[in-house]
Amino acid sequence: MEKILRKLNNALNANDYEAAKKIIENDIKRHGKKEEYYFYTALITKDLKEKLEFYTKAIEIKSDYLDAYINRGLVRNELKDYEGSLEDYTTAIKFDSRCALAYNNRGYTKYKMQLFEDALKDYNKAILLNPKLKIALDNKAKLLHEVCLKDDEDFSEKFYLSMGIIEITHGNISEGIKNLDEALKYNPRSDLVWFYKGAGYQSAGDDDNAIEAYTKAIEINKGMIDAYYNRGKLLFRTEPKKALDDFVTSVALDPKFLDAYYSIAAIQKNMGQYKEAIKNLDKIIEIEPGAVNAKALKKLIETKYLK
Repeated sequence: MEKILRKLNNALNANDYEAAKKIIENDIKRHGKKEEYYFYTALITKDLKEKLEFYTKAIEIKSDYLDAYINRGLVRNELKDYEGSLEDYTTAIKFDSRCALAYNNRGYTKYKMQLFEDALKDYNKAILLNPKLKIALDNKAKLLHEVCLKDDEDFSEKFYLSMGIIEITHGNISEGIKNLDEALKYNPRSDLVWFYKGAGYQSAGDDDNAIEAYTKAIEINKGMIDAYYNRGKLLFRTEPKKALDDFVTSVALDPKFLDAYYSIAAIQKNMGQYKEAIKNLDKIIEIEPGAVNAKALKKLIETKYLK
């Protein structure tokens, strides 16, 4: 079936609708699912009312068919059934709350309905979910150009934070850090921005800057568990006592933080505090009876150091 869908997508990308129609009728109808047949038939159908009917049939068969809701929303928009369009996009968002396209499209429908402030909120949500979604960026720019609206006060900070996270996730560390620095111009005391700066530097092997960024995040938010843990991992070999403090703080904030317990035990083992290490490993095993690493380290300590 994957091969058939690949052929179909190639035909659609080439705008070869005759070839696409043959694949739908000859292959998908016989070998695919019914909802797929109706969905792709709708895709190549020109008449809007017929398109609407086919997408509806696909949804009747598969009630959580995300793409069908999004496409039916487009058709309803074209037919000026804005309430129906809103309903489809809202349902799509219910099934996938991170679907940037659904937010963008719902924003456009609200724009058509002259619900400009609500449209802006949806465009902003789409952009924060996918900062490189050009259609949402263009739609927002058009809206702000045409209508006198004030943007969300913290949007720029969130936008650059999202961009920074995406770039760091894709390994573009320097570009990610640049975006995070832009975010800090809007809010120098954003614990999340400092945390992700730390994560970026850590990924790049720049331990000193990573520690500094995590420390800044912790100064702003004393309850940021992951910042304590990540800083502790960086300090593990060079400053084990400071690392131990960070891991102890982590488990104080989250008594079920297994990785932090394991790190505590590992430091205690290295410091010759074998019985204390065993106690922390037992906590892990109590919480997660199948914890292989904890059992292995406990066995090593008992056989090698506590005989």
